[in-house]
Amino acid sequence: MIPFKVLSPAVLLAIALFGWAPSGPAVQAGASGQSAAPSRSITVPSGTSVLGKLLTNLDAAQAKTGDPLNVQISEDIKSGHDVLAKKGSTLNGHLTSVEQGSKCIVGILFDRLTLKNGDQFSVNLTIQALAPPTDDRSDSLMTGRGMAQNAADATVTGHTEAVPGAGKILDHKSMGVYGMPNVSLAIETDEGQHISMVVSTSGNLRLKKDTQLVLQAVSQ
Repeated sequence: MIPFKVLSPAVLLAIALFGWAPSGPAVQAGASGQSAAPSRSITVPSGTSVLGKLLTNLDAAQAKTGDPLNVQISEDIKSGHDVLAKKGSTLNGHLTSVEQGSKCIVGILFDRLTLKNGDQFSVNLTIQALAPPTDDRSDSLMTGRGMAQNAADATVTGHTEAVPGAGKILDHKSMGVYGMPNVSLAIETDEGQHISMVVSTSGNLRLKKDTQLVLQAVSQ
């Protein structure tokens, strides 16, 4: 039989005042609320383009830095004949900045890939092209507005034909923004990470769920 040990008055007083602290190690959440980057990375060949679509809506007027923004990829990501990630995997990103003023500018960092089995890997992809969901109606001519370091508008050739009543379907050669007047793309580099900047010069930026994207791998 284990003898009962009587606690001294000093110990009893300490428990009453400060509570009983667990002996195990304490776990603290990160200040940003974001989980740590995956320890493993996937090397997607630089310049590889991947088709995908947004899984949620984005309304810049209600968004804030750190908000998640995820894309479901519409095809396998390959390196040669090797499949790195299967169709249906998720490219995870978050907003690095949201600016409202004469221009609405949203920074997006896509920095991890979640496979269908739940495994996560570090990556870095940027937005190569952007277009509304394919079921959005558009009776006007669609032109590309190019991706440039200074976010200047640049017409992209080869995309001047549109089907009335149907959205432009992006492919691997698509560059810039389609069917979104006064919206353009740019890239910023911060500590080796490549951040996509989506710029609207005509008010608030809104991207619907299922918005089409072409994402491009960059060297890490």
